Amino acid sequence: MIGIPGDHRSHDAAALPPVGLWWPMLEADLRREVLEDLDAPLREGVVRRILDLCEVDGDPRALRGVRLREHDRAYIAGWSHAIGWN
Repeated sequence: MIGIPGDHRSHDAAALPPVGLWWPMLEADLRREVLEDLDAPLREGVVRRILDLCEVDGDPRALRGVRLREHDRAYIAGWSHAIGWN
């Protein structure tokens, strides 16, 4: 398993795990939701799924209002462009 900086079981409330870990595994309906507005805060259910996919323990409510970082948005845009998915 690719490690998350720090303890992979604890979660820094200031940021999500690296986008390259969770985006490829995220379900298509949740990807579409994120793609609708890459600048919008992520819904708690999306954050919960991201944490689950990365096997990170944490309360998604602690990340209420979290937004994708610039490099997260760039990764997603590049991924979408590369496979022609939107």
